[in-house]
Amino acid sequence: MSRPMRQRLLFHVAALLLAISTAPEAFSIPPQIRNSLASMQETHRKYYQEFTDDLNALILFCEGKTLEEAVLQIRLRLVPLDTESAKLPALPHETQEDSPLRLNSDNRYWQTQLRHHQKEYAKKLFLLSRRALKDNPSYAYQLVREAAIHDPDHRQLRKVLGFVQLGNEWMTPFAYDQIKKGNEWHEHYGWIPKNQLERIAAGERNFKGSWVSSAKENELRRNFSDGWQIRTDHYLIKTNYSLERGVELGKSLEEFHEFFNETFASFFNTPEQMKKLFDETARSVRLDARPYCIHYYRSREEYLNRLKKQFPTIEQTNGVYMTNDRVVHFYHEPNATNEGTLFHEATHQLFFESQGQSRPIGEQAHFWIIEGIACYMESFICQNGVVTVGDPKYIRFCRARANLLSEKNHYLPLRLFAGWGMKEFQHSPDLTKNYAQASGLARFLMHYENGRYRESLVAQLTSLYSGDVRVRENTKGLDLLTGVDYEELDRQYIDDSRQLERSVMNPWTESFFAFSRMSWSKRLLIPVLDGWFRTEQRSYPESVSEWTWHVRVAPLESHL
Repeated sequence: MSRPMRQRLLFHVAALLLAISTAPEAFSIPPQIRNSLASMQETHRKYYQEFTDDLNALILFCEGKTLEEAVLQIRLRLVPLDTESAKLPALPHETQEDSPLRLNSDNRYWQTQLRHHQKEYAKKLFLLSRRALKDNPSYAYQLVREAAIHDPDHRQLRKVLGFVQLGNEWMTPFAYDQIKKGNEWHEHYGWIPKNQLERIAAGERNFKGSWVSSAKENELRRNFSDGWQIRTDHYLIKTNYSLERGVELGKSLEEFHEFFNETFASFFNTPEQMKKLFDETARSVRLDARPYCIHYYRSREEYLNRLKKQFPTIEQTNGVYMTNDRVVHFYHEPNATNEGTLFHEATHQLFFESQGQSRPIGEQAHFWIIEGIACYMESFICQNGVVTVGDPKYIRFCRARANLLSEKNHYLPLRLFAGWGMKEFQHSPDLTKNYAQASGLARFLMHYENGRYRESLVAQLTSLYSGDVRVRENTKGLDLLTGVDYEELDRQYIDDSRQLERSVMNPWTESFFAFSRMSWSKRLLIPVLDGWFRTEQRSYPESVSEWTWHVRVAPLESHL
């Protein structure tokens, strides 16, 4: 039986897959659906241009009235349509206030007009999202998320995104329940009873019902069995490093989960469930679902000692998701946050625990996408409330392009790569390069041509992780799911990689990283060729790798 997951999202302009049935034949994406996506995206761009024109007219009004602060505020509302790395600002936690009556007529006019234009634009996006839901649910959720930016107090939009209102605040159902129980969220200590706030602020800590000093508690909790346990909406983090770090991880994981649940919502929900959510007929969110478990150890040494009996090759990892105990294990690294590793393993956990039973995943074929999508999700970053994912400069993607576009040109044709099961993939002598290729291909399939292949990719993941052995064993290849043969997908991926290489880096700046690998003759040619390219106004080489080799230090593979 599928584990219930809260239908909610925070950020991301790029996700949620095609609604599917449980039959293997249902995983193909018909051409008319792909065409409808392009049509809706064109309508979206039209709406955005009309909205931009309205706001630009309002900016001209404010400039004529020398309302400089108003001009800045209006320009902040022009959130660009970013299809490359999925950037969207956070939604406000507090409800919007009405414009103060004491404002003069000019200020009242621009504020009233701004809110009017935003609400009208949000209304158009929400109507478009309902049209998109049946065949393109990922795009539907993208539209809902953008609409909520412009009309953050729209109740139906907020419900789709998983929020409830308490007073003048928007919050999650879990937070609502905690507040009703008399608890309060503390940025450093998590959810704590209000009646304990004063003692905790004074440096006392509650350890198994007794109050001790914070120093004493730190000593007592060094034993992992007595470690801190931090409960958040979807996670239970256990750690013997520090309470504060556990809370930090909890916040990061919740941001990740909300984004993940947006991106792959149709993986966890049927089309009927999503339609009910959009129609406001969905049931309330269950709060008794088993949380995802995370163990965070004080040191790498303790991590190795605790897991080496279960996992003899644990020394080759810096984090692991164990399917037998359904726990993500990783550790404190003094000189790094290791959050990329955490998000990689959390991806495995979220997909695997979508079903209650243990089962082999990608055993016979298509194993590359199991690791590729987890590597892709490592690029998740949330800073100051803004989420990005799929940044072409992320090290995994850079390595993929370097391997692909270098003179040595390491690339396994997708037809061959897709035929590998877990053993062929994991036992390959070029394992590190296989991970890099899987990362690059996953990014390509998620982002190419505004998400053209995203629904097909997630449909394949849905089949691979299915609880039905017949569905898993009959998982269709991406050639059938996309309607594009493998050789054409190879060509598109290579062309896309070249374009990315040109767009994200200056070849001559990047050549610094590889300077030590170059012969002296090539080193002397760099300033000469640079001057020639600039003088003749010619294009730079197709890729950095045609001239140099990227020299980068990558972390341990966290999943070997």
